[in-house]
Amino acid sequence: MTVKETLSFSARCQGVVTRYEILAELSRREKAANIKPDPDIDVFMKATALEGQETNIVTDYILKILGLEACAETMVGDEMIPGISGGQKKRVTTGNESYGTIDKLQPFILLSSGLHNAGEMLVGPARALFMDEISTGLDSSTTFQIVNSLRQSIHILNETAVISLLQPAPETYELFDDIILLSEGQIVYEGPRENVLGFFEHMGFKCPERKGVADFLQEVTSRKDQEQYWACTDEPYNYVSVEEFAEAFRSFHIGQKLRDELAIAFDKSKSHPAALTTKKYGLSKGELLKACVSREILLMKRNSFAYIFNMFKLILMAFFGMTIFLRTEMHRNTVTDGGTYFGALYYAVVAIMFNGLSELAMTVMKLPVFYKERDLLFYPSWAYALPTWILKIPINLVEVSIWVILTYYVIGFDPNFERFFKQCLMLLITQQMASSLFRLIAALGRNMIVANTIATLSLLATLVLGGFILSRAFEKPQAILSEEAFAEQNANNTREFTEIGSASNRNSSSRMPSVRVRNFSDANQDTKQGMVLPFQPLSITFDEIRYAVHMPQEMKALGITADRLELLKGISGAFRPGVLTALMGSSGAGKTTLMDVLAGRKTGGYIEGNMTISGYPKRQETFARISDTLFIEEVMELVELTSLREAIVGLPGVNGLSIEQRKRMTIAVELVANPSIIFMDEPTSGLDARAAAIVMRIGGQEIYVGPVGRHAYHLIRYFEEIEGVPRIKDGYNPATWMLEVSTAAQEAALGVNFTDIYKNSELYRRNKALIKELSKPPPASKDLYFPTQYSKSFFTQCMACLWKQHWSYWRNPPYSAVRLLSTTLTALMIGTIFWNLGSKRSKQQDILNAMGSIYAAVFFLGFMNASSVQPVVAIERTVFYRERAAAMYSALPYAFGQVVIELPYILFQTIIYVAIVYAMIGFEWTVSKFFWHILFMYFSFLYFTLYGMMTVAATPNQNIASRVSTVFYLIWNITSGFIIPRKRIPVWWRWCYWTCPVSWTFYGLVASQYGDVKEALDTGKTVEHFLRSYFGFRHDFIGVVAMVHVGIAMLFGFVFAFSIKSFNFQKR
Repeated sequence: MTVKETLSFSARCQGVVTRYEILAELSRREKAANIKPDPDIDVFMKATALEGQETNIVTDYILKILGLEACAETMVGDEMIPGISGGQKKRVTTGNESYGTIDKLQPFILLSSGLHNAGEMLVGPARALFMDEISTGLDSSTTFQIVNSLRQSIHILNETAVISLLQPAPETYELFDDIILLSEGQIVYEGPRENVLGFFEHMGFKCPERKGVADFLQEVTSRKDQEQYWACTDEPYNYVSVEEFAEAFRSFHIGQKLRDELAIAFDKSKSHPAALTTKKYGLSKGELLKACVSREILLMKRNSFAYIFNMFKLILMAFFGMTIFLRTEMHRNTVTDGGTYFGALYYAVVAIMFNGLSELAMTVMKLPVFYKERDLLFYPSWAYALPTWILKIPINLVEVSIWVILTYYVIGFDPNFERFFKQCLMLLITQQMASSLFRLIAALGRNMIVANTIATLSLLATLVLGGFILSRAFEKPQAILSEEAFAEQNANNTREFTEIGSASNRNSSSRMPSVRVRNFSDANQDTKQGMVLPFQPLSITFDEIRYAVHMPQEMKALGITADRLELLKGISGAFRPGVLTALMGSSGAGKTTLMDVLAGRKTGGYIEGNMTISGYPKRQETFARISDTLFIEEVMELVELTSLREAIVGLPGVNGLSIEQRKRMTIAVELVANPSIIFMDEPTSGLDARAAAIVMRIGGQEIYVGPVGRHAYHLIRYFEEIEGVPRIKDGYNPATWMLEVSTAAQEAALGVNFTDIYKNSELYRRNKALIKELSKPPPASKDLYFPTQYSKSFFTQCMACLWKQHWSYWRNPPYSAVRLLSTTLTALMIGTIFWNLGSKRSKQQDILNAMGSIYAAVFFLGFMNASSVQPVVAIERTVFYRERAAAMYSALPYAFGQVVIELPYILFQTIIYVAIVYAMIGFEWTVSKFFWHILFMYFSFLYFTLYGMMTVAATPNQNIASRVSTVFYLIWNITSGFIIPRKRIPVWWRWCYWTCPVSWTFYGLVASQYGDVKEALDTGKTVEHFLRSYFGFRHDFIGVVAMVHVGIAMLFGFVFAFSIKSFNFQKR
């Protein structure tokens, strides 16, 4: 959804609460007093009191406050698909709201150490706002505007807000009335903002001049930073713990006053009846349902590719089925011919049922949004689920109609129209049931891997017990089921799987073979020195950098005829050794875009301009080179990660580190290789006064490139010298002031163009001269050169990637442990269903039943392996893209680690399965047969797993990978030799049998178990003769079959490695 659509839906669901009643009462009083309201205010209030509207004036107002007007019609996007910028995403999240109550009706600032959740919404009518770290990813000016708007609303309307901020600017901090300071889970201070410094002075700590109070409050409780604020020079410093601060606050006069206030019960007579709502939801049930239906229709339109792909897939599979079961090849002379028709019917049921499997991935993907909106009381669960079920009926009807129209008469079913209609109806009901079943499983599992496991077991039970793979009464002659038809029962076991998630990092660096000196010091203490190693300083220049992308369709629809949209417009600058450069600008100005271009991280678009490294043309292969010297311990201490050294990183917003900790970790990842040049996009730490600055404005243009100076003297002087620019106030944050005075609105009001002013300034000419100077190589210097592309050998890279994958798998029980558990459950299910059937060889049907058990195991467990590994590889691939861009290792070592780590897990999985099933089904206990059974099962699990990895590597995302996989699963199903034996497959499709991996596994397992059995069946043929004459299975061909299995596994592994090396689907 677009930014505006997201906020509009939020506002629509929350309703207007009492706005309508208030407006009605106000109008009545105005009429009684003969007051004529201002027309503009009257229209605004009436517009805000209308509920159930798809768009709302409040939404437009909030978009303006949050500075999101420019991207209102832009898709939000995700890790793989470009959308709005990171800061804009944060503001969209902030544009939502939760309900709650608090005792005081005053704004608070809740200063915490790394707590993070989604921000609340502002578009709704709630009067109690709890907002967690809304400033993360926002510039200080935007944060100030948001908090200032909230402050005005709270004071005027007597509302309540509690806001958690990590590093608020001084002017933002001054907007708050009360402070709650949290540290290590304890309240250190709670009370008026004016008294907080007095409390810490009472404890012996003083905030220095020009030190932000918010920064002081965060550091004064830190063991590492506390000592520098000790003000009692006549007393020795001793660390004051958080417990001591908390205890002291209780005896402080503010703490005592607070305790006395809380001891008095609230007088309910002072509360207005309308203070708390009596309705659970903001709209009536009918309006909520309409809102959810409208959104579901919109999402279906936006996701039209998935439905078109499903129809294309059905058409392809229908064509495949009707040409295999072509009526000219379908006879009606024997019971076996009837079984072939039975197989065609079963193939249709399986294809239709598995077509509904796409609902599993789509539902799991949407669950996080549903849970958030459900918990915020946007709508009840039934209002969310019902539109999905109803709106899928027309789509299912179209898909089923296409299938039946294409296949019914071509296959040669009864031409009676009544039977045609009945088949269409039954398949429609089947697809609707399958869609609902998989949505239910997704809701129960919540996680793709768990949901995938439940779905696999459900399909196994449903299809195996459906009466086709295993007849209900197999003791009596089962002539009605041909060998081919029996095969089809186990035929189609396909899974589609998607997961979103990924860990993304926008910090990038260029590293050289050198390590810098790092000193760690505490105030008034001896210096603790880190490792001292040689360091090679480098400079980087960029001149007239331009970056453009194809013009978005939304902008073309507005009448823009240009083919390209220019995001960077002639950016020039230089980064020198020893100078910390701050790239500043409001959200959407192009900061991340510029850093991606300079760091070589862009995967698309058009780049123009010149870049040099110490005077030599920039070459990406050397620019991103990694040093072979690490100083991990020093870096961990620098970014304060020592206490988290054993913590699992996890997935963003799901588990593991908090957002703040994750940012420090991603910065540390770049620092440990000792980069000579490092680009850091929105790091958490502030900049010191010795930094240089590049200031950008929206549109990708520079308005200032130069020194900051002590206390930002040079930056402030430059802008104050521009006619009309207001002077900075005392104590005001220079960064916030600079962003405020350089906005497009200010530019229009002053009648100036900051870009033109800069390009006509002496500062610009000095910078161009500096760029020209640094673009020439220093005397006696050499261009960067490395004998190899990577700092480590290929073998070392392989071992490092394998070590990384080992810990990743070991610490991922939702994948590793659940796969083994589901294998055990599947083995027990197959073993109990096909109990002792392997030892029965007196009838032809006995052999077919045993073959059904083999095929069910191969296909279901293989499908489970392939679908469960896809989300794992999808997440790992996102990390791989980042680490490959930083030249940590090449693609082949990554592929090696990803493939090799699966081998022991698959071996353990095979042993578990064979140990359970072999005995329960009653297969023959000989060394050779048991060995062949383990071998073929192992390689079947392996090639299915590699196939799942391969499809992810070769497709843009895991959702498409699962859909593509489904097509091949269905093809493998029908050409496996079980639904239709090879000899009955039409000649034009027989080549598919030999290219089907499942057919080779089926061949090997059946031939090794029964291919040499001389016992006679009830038909007079021996088991060996029956398999050779009907299926074409020969026992002496098992060795070749085993070699083919090895080749298939190697082929899929090679394609995976080639795809991960050649394709990059991350759009930046």
